[in-house]
Amino acid sequence: MRLPIRLALLAAASVPLPGLAHAANGCADGTFSATHSPDGNATSILFDDFSAMAGGASGKRRATTTCRLSVPVTQPGGHTVYAVDYRGFATTEDGQTASLRTVQDGKQILQYEIKGPLQDDVAISDRVGVSGSETLDLAVILGAAGPLDENGFESTLAIDSIDFARIGYTTTASVVASLDQIARQRQSIALDLMDTAQNLLGQQSRFDEGSYVAAFASSDAAAGFNGRWEAGSGVSVLGGAAVVHANRTDVALDTLGLFAGAVRYTSAPATWRAFGEVGAWGSPDISASFSRSYQNLDSIVLASGNASGSLFSAYGRAGVIYAPDAANEFALSTRFTRAWLDLDGYDEDASGKNLFAGHIKGGRSASDTVSAEFAWSRRLDEKLDYTILGAVGRTFAGKDGAKASVDWVGDARGKADDQNFATLGGRVGWKFDERWQLDTAVSATFRENDKPDWNIGGQLKASF
Repeated sequence: MRLPIRLALLAAASVPLPGLAHAANGCADGTFSATHSPDGNATSILFDDFSAMAGGASGKRRATTTCRLSVPVTQPGGHTVYAVDYRGFATTEDGQTASLRTVQDGKQILQYEIKGPLQDDVAISDRVGVSGSETLDLAVILGAAGPLDENGFESTLAIDSIDFARIGYTTTASVVASLDQIARQRQSIALDLMDTAQNLLGQQSRFDEGSYVAAFASSDAAAGFNGRWEAGSGVSVLGGAAVVHANRTDVALDTLGLFAGAVRYTSAPATWRAFGEVGAWGSPDISASFSRSYQNLDSIVLASGNASGSLFSAYGRAGVIYAPDAANEFALSTRFTRAWLDLDGYDEDASGKNLFAGHIKGGRSASDTVSAEFAWSRRLDEKLDYTILGAVGRTFAGKDGAKASVDWVGDARGKADDQNFATLGGRVGWKFDERWQLDTAVSATFRENDKPDWNIGGQLKASF
């Protein structure tokens, strides 16, 4: 059963009575008719006499006529957008004006003004939205103004029809889910670059290897150098830099520079040793393209935008090393990493397809990762050695995932999920000279609700 369309004129002289429509000079009962499309998504209202007239021989310099419309909404539970077309006729002379204004919930939505001379049909198009209501309530106000002249023509604006067509519908849940996607994409930047950063810090090398510099390349589109300097008294300095063209993340990243550095302390040589390590890694210039998808009517809309910023991560690591003989070395450790991602905001392109465009807010988001790590290194002879390593951990998503102001919806926020992960990898080293060594490595990271991330690489290392 269709809800009736209610039209009422709001004028100072009218006294509203419950259940009735009142009009003093606008869309009075019997002066309009309405038709609906079979699916209820379109409504047309035809007027016999909805007009404003002033100036000329009318006897008044200014006049307004107001009609309030209440149109039933097909799906009242979400956010609906209507295209609204106003059609009529206008007559104005020099010095005269006519106008059409619309007001919704006390806010002006449309202001259209005509200045003379004009004598022609008028067609005015606009859009209006409604959220969480069974009706679209809209006040349409016609105005006319001009100097008095007993021998002149009046300024007149008459509206013959107003057509409403539903062009958009989505829900809060769909919008929030789309912002969750952006929050997860932001989090994935730090998670995916973390593997490369740990390789820059010698994650796959033996603790007793000594000082070295190395050049490396890997299948995760990274190439660069790293090294370690044994400063003495158990202190080591580690670091490196790489050019990364990330191809594994859920977000499209431009080529970036990744830098890492750390200081490690290891207790005096013994069968059992303790070690501690603190360091940082990050990129000062990150450019990324983010995307989200949401439902509009019966279609899925894909929207995207670009943002730039920086990434900084700091970590602490502590553990023990067990070396039962000169060939074998076992290391157990725990690591805590906090990553801060600072990004600018961006605006999605608003269009007929992306009706619910997002204005993504910039700011800082943070995530914490805790992991337990294991490594076993073994020397087979003077030339060959290998390392087998693994880790399990969990990333805890921060509160500030993704914030946005979405057209026709308002402010909304998305968040990333906490994520468990496991990593397994291995390295084989061949020392073909007293100073030079060639390493090859392979690793795989398995993240919850994500496909495995495989990485194959190699490095040429020189000891000193």
